[in-house]
Amino acid sequence: MIIDSLKKVLSDSTSIPPALMIYGEEEFLREEAYHTVLRTLMPDGNAHHDMEIVDAESSNEAQIVDMADAFPFISEKKIIIVKQADKLFAGKASKKTQTRSPLLHYLQSPQSTTFLLLTGVFPSLTGLKSARKNPKQSEKAKKITSSIPAPLQAIIDIIPAYECAKVSERELISWTNTRLAEYGKSITQEAAEYLITNAGLSLRDIANELEKLMLFAPERKQYNEEDVLGLVGSSRMFNVFELQKAIGRGDGAKSVEIVHHMMNSDGNAIMIISMLLRYFSALFRLTDAQAQGANPYEIAKIVGINAYFLPEYQSALRIFPPMKLARAFYLLRNADLTLKSTSQSPVIVLQTLMIGLLA
Repeated sequence: MIIDSLKKVLSDSTSIPPALMIYGEEEFLREEAYHTVLRTLMPDGNAHHDMEIVDAESSNEAQIVDMADAFPFISEKKIIIVKQADKLFAGKASKKTQTRSPLLHYLQSPQSTTFLLLTGVFPSLTGLKSARKNPKQSEKAKKITSSIPAPLQAIIDIIPAYECAKVSERELISWTNTRLAEYGKSITQEAAEYLITNAGLSLRDIANELEKLMLFAPERKQYNEEDVLGLVGSSRMFNVFELQKAIGRGDGAKSVEIVHHMMNSDGNAIMIISMLLRYFSALFRLTDAQAQGANPYEIAKIVGINAYFLPEYQSALRIFPPMKLARAFYLLRNADLTLKSTSQSPVIVLQTLMIGLLA
């Protein structure tokens, strides 16, 4: 975890690096890492510290270096935060610009009384850290490195750099469990799926829902489907998971009944379709995984489900062979477009979808 790594590198005041970089596409993780640095360096707040925050869009390297070279007034160490720091290196690709980079020159012999934090997206660095760690991705690492502006190439070899990489949709459940593990808690596969579908794909929104969940049931060590349903206000009998099971059994009447009750209980039609899309995507991946002849645990990993639920999904494939799966995606897409572009009753749209899926 980036947060743990940051705390570790900053924990010993005698060996704090003179500068570090936090970058990456995942804004929420960047913000968390940024605030972790500030809390670690200034546990009593910034009232008793020299701190300057600058935006690279309105500053240049020379100005930042001038600030970094200046001695602090009210504390032993000055803290300088440079936001959108990637703007400093736009277009600087040649070796000549590397030798002229004031920031690179400063970092080669930094001021001991200054801590410099560079933050930003840094798109040219995307994927570099993970590619360098994986021997099989050495060519990818070389390709990424070749596109990095020359001064930045040298800088990332001088100072610690932490990438807040984008978390893919398939990694969200793992991220959710990792997040809860920080509090000594966990969550079941079904509960995590439902929470994520209800919250959306934003890490910020998922993190907020997890905080609500911990407040809603603070005594729980492992959260289950019932806990999440209680948080989002859906009944045990009529929810998306029961709907998936009914569809997987080919039970059209039960599917229509569940949809009716969910929508009468302030159900979110778009959320239901999103969840069903995830379900059918898992069935599609299962079709391919089984064809490869992998063992059950490898299949479950490929599909993105807990191995415990694998028999249930395998059974659903008897109802949804490849041609019917393709039709399911077509029907889901049409239902989604209808909900977003017409005033037709969501209940009717969903019930029509159920009939179409199991026709």
